[in-house]
Amino acid sequence: MLSFLMVGCNTMKKLEREAIETAIVGKVSPQQLTAVDGVVNFNYNIAFAPRQFYKKLILKVTPKMQYPGGEEAMEPLYFQGERVKGTNYPVVEYKGNTLGTYNLSFPYRDGMQKGVLIADIEAIMGNKTVAFTPAILNTNGVKEWKTYMYSLPNNPDAIPLFTETFVKDVPATGVGIISGYVLFPLSKSVITDAQKKSSVMAQAAQEMKKILADKNAKITNMLMYVSSSPEGPERLNKNLTTNRFNTAKAYFMKDLGLANTPMAKDTKFIVSNTVSENWEGLYMLLNDSNLKNKAQIVKDLQNAPNLQKRGAVLESYIKTVPELKDVILPTLRRADFYIFYTVPEVMQVEDQMTTYYVPQLQETSVLSARTDVNLLNDLAVIAIRNKDYRKAKKLLESAAVINQKPEVLNNLGIVYQNEGNNTQAKDMYTKASIKNEAKYNLGMLLLKDKEYSKAIPYLKAMPNVNLAYAQLMANDNRAALETLKKLNLTEGYEYYMMAVAAARVKDVQAMAVALQKAIQLDPQLKERASTDKEFYPYAQESIYLDIVD
Repeated sequence: MLSFLMVGCNTMKKLEREAIETAIVGKVSPQQLTAVDGVVNFNYNIAFAPRQFYKKLILKVTPKMQYPGGEEAMEPLYFQGERVKGTNYPVVEYKGNTLGTYNLSFPYRDGMQKGVLIADIEAIMGNKTVAFTPAILNTNGVKEWKTYMYSLPNNPDAIPLFTETFVKDVPATGVGIISGYVLFPLSKSVITDAQKKSSVMAQAAQEMKKILADKNAKITNMLMYVSSSPEGPERLNKNLTTNRFNTAKAYFMKDLGLANTPMAKDTKFIVSNTVSENWEGLYMLLNDSNLKNKAQIVKDLQNAPNLQKRGAVLESYIKTVPELKDVILPTLRRADFYIFYTVPEVMQVEDQMTTYYVPQLQETSVLSARTDVNLLNDLAVIAIRNKDYRKAKKLLESAAVINQKPEVLNNLGIVYQNEGNNTQAKDMYTKASIKNEAKYNLGMLLLKDKEYSKAIPYLKAMPNVNLAYAQLMANDNRAALETLKKLNLTEGYEYYMMAVAAARVKDVQAMAVALQKAIQLDPQLKERASTDKEFYPYAQESIYLDIVD
């Protein structure tokens, strides 16, 4: 071979030909380049035959991935002949075979699916450099194995709990409620014409006509709450709340078309509760108001040492806070009704202004405190199922004043959760955890917060696919697989989860069966399965390829 320093055109071509034949014609494996976790790893094997590498030559080989929109170059590989001095590159023997295997990698970019792996070649001798035509190493592009974010296809609602009232025995889809209210003037039990003609009562009367005309409808109960505000003129009228109840009862029965029905003769038809001096309702209304000093007002009222001084505090605020006199206190002088009915496969709850009653244990009532709690709770469940969480919150807070039953606390947890107050929701679910539904709701909340390991023991109270999902996300793969095997799976994503769990524990047969079933139920999962990193360990196995190819 002629000296590189005296290269002419013919020798240049010879050197280029020899360099391509010896340095570039190598082998890339695997032939299908793959990206896992955003990185492409491959082996590059080079074989130099005897007498094909000049002794004073340095060869620079730079592998590159060229793809639509860009190029990714790797660190260059250097080789030197036996007589090169001053460098320490791998030496290529002149008379013998020289083999080299190099583990190379480059970051994956979008578009590399259609990329071509090439190598730039530079021959160096002394201060002379000659660049040669790049060599093509691989034209198969890059297959990306993706890490998919696993999630359930829907966001299941928390499970509310009925108590032992009649509502519990009726399917939720069959319970309906018609409701309304009237407000009373200060210290009076008369119902004004304006209240009788209100849109609320007009709508209620219209709906009742429909129910009474429906032969399939069955009216079951009527719940009445009657309240008086706690300021002086109301408080001093000892019979005021009872008189309001009697007036409201007569008016509701007549206006709603119930006066001459068999229900009117049933002494158990109307379930009543009256609240005089409704302090708790006042506190709730204040806390819900936009008054700037509402917290201080509530604090001063609650800290009053006795009823007389509490009344004096209230009177002083009435004089200085117009909203208290004109808006808040009038809302407590009222009578509300809830008429329950059942119609096959129908659930209807009419809209009405949120009520603010807190049944008082010291008040005389047709109902026991326990029954009051049950009715309030079950009303709240209906509101929750209609996603009227504000109404549900008021009813449940009222119930909790009387008795913090597990059902009430569980349902309060649902309300707080839907308000975005997960801390309070967790506290309520924990306090109600004697009930499996509360445990499950807590588990679901932890699951949504991605606290998978913490969620698992609670979700075990009511095992379903959510438990398997938590176990899978917590990398408790064997447990996830066993859970899924025990369930009656019906959806493609459920079987896909089973295939992932089986793949992780190397149960190839279970993986194949589950994956095949998943794709059968949801054909779109085939494309995902073909690039899902979970199945990368089986990329060369026919049992997997037969399913995804």
